[in-house]
Amino acid sequence: MTEGPTPRDPREEPGGQAPPPPPPPPTGGPEWDQPSGYQPQQGYQPQPPSYQPPQPPGYQPQQSSGLSENVASGLSYVFGWVTGLIFYLIDKRPEVRFHAMQSIVFAVVAMLVGWIRLFTNGFLAGLLWLVSLVFFFTWIFLMIQAFQGRHFKLPVIGDFAEQQAGRPA
Repeated sequence: MTEGPTPRDPREEPGGQAPPPPPPPPTGGPEWDQPSGYQPQQGYQPQPPSYQPPQPPGYQPQQSSGLSENVASGLSYVFGWVTGLIFYLIDKRPEVRFHAMQSIVFAVVAMLVGWIRLFTNGFLAGLLWLVSLVFFFTWIFLMIQAFQGRHFKLPVIGDFAEQQAGRPA
């Protein structure tokens, strides 16, 4: 180890200056997490999240099932006329009512074809079996269209469903 001058503090040197001390924290002013000039209002109570502004006179909210329109429309096809009837009665939106009524009529016609097929044999029974197969794939197609929010109208049944749902044909 070599002997030599020890390092000196620059503040002890002539002409050297010590850094200034840090400023004291502010007192009596706004809190650090509040913007400048913020004055909390006395007696202010925020509205609860479920607050709805008042509606104009004569306003009636649209009655619905609580589901989005495409989901309610698609579900109306799931169990044929049963779910169609449920959604037709509880949901008042025209698009949902259209799909519900189309589901009801489509399911009733498909059931009639199935019952007739039970009491026939031969060529007519085979033909009705093919018709039943077409009904099955059409039912799947209608359900998919409704879940995607598309308004797919069957040729004769769709016109009747629109009349019953209150939509212009």
